[in-house]
Amino acid sequence: MAEKNPDSKMIVLTRRLKTPGVLETMSEQVPEVKEAFAEIHAKFIQRIEMLGEGDWQVVSHSHSVYNGILVVSYLISG
Repeated sequence: MAEKNPDSKMIVLTRRLKTPGVLETMSEQVPEVKEAFAEIHAKFIQRIEMLGEGDWQVVSHSHSVYNGILVVSYLISG
């Protein structure tokens, strides 16, 4: 019997944060970052649905902010 190897894919999503000068306090930053992650999560769910059938699972993920842009990458397998 042939063994099926799982398929792996990388999904990278981004979202620009408000300019650093606008968010001066931590209490201002937290809602902005939470909103950005919520938007990224919604986009991620859409991308998974676009892949069609399959039991896609997140194997690994990473996030960082570069030049005011939130970058989130996911390694998925299914």
